[in-house]
Amino acid sequence: MSIGRVADLEDAFPTLNITRAWGYLPFENDDAMDWLDTLDSGGAEAVREALSNAGAEYVAAPDGSIAIAAAEITSAAQGNPAVDLRDNAASWVAAHGAEIGPEDVELAVQAVTMVTGEDSELAELWDDAEEPEWRESLSDLSERLREALR
Repeated sequence: MSIGRVADLEDAFPTLNITRAWGYLPFENDDAMDWLDTLDSGGAEAVREALSNAGAEYVAAPDGSIAIAAAEITSAAQGNPAVDLRDNAASWVAAHGAEIGPEDVELAVQAVTMVTGEDSELAELWDDAEEPEWRESLSDLSERLREALR
C-alpha cells in the first residue's frame, strides 16, 4: 500500500491519532495541501477539475477546500495573488499560470459561491465554528477574482 496523504494514513491506521491542519486560509487544511502537492502532474486541467467539483448539488468539505485552493491559484494566475500565497503555489503559477483564462476565472467565482452557499458542508462547519475570518477571506478571494474579469 502506498501512503502519501494524511487521509491514507487515517484509513490504514484507524486508531492513529493524527492532528489535521485546519485553518481559514485556502492552504491551511490537509485537503488543499494534499491537492497542491499533486498539482504539478495535472496542470491547468487539475485546477479546472477542482473548481468543477464544487458544482455539485451538495459540496462536501474536502471538495470545497480543494475548490477554494484552486480558486486561489486561479486568482494568482490572473495577477491577483493572496499576500500569503504559498511558495509552491506561486511556483506553479509562474510555470503554468498562462494556461488559466477568463473562463477559468468565471468557474472559480462560481466555485467560491457554491462553497460559501447553503449546500456546502464546509460553510456549515465554519458557520458552526463561529469563525468569521473564513467568510472574510473568501470575500477577499471573490473580489480578487471579479477584479480579473473587469
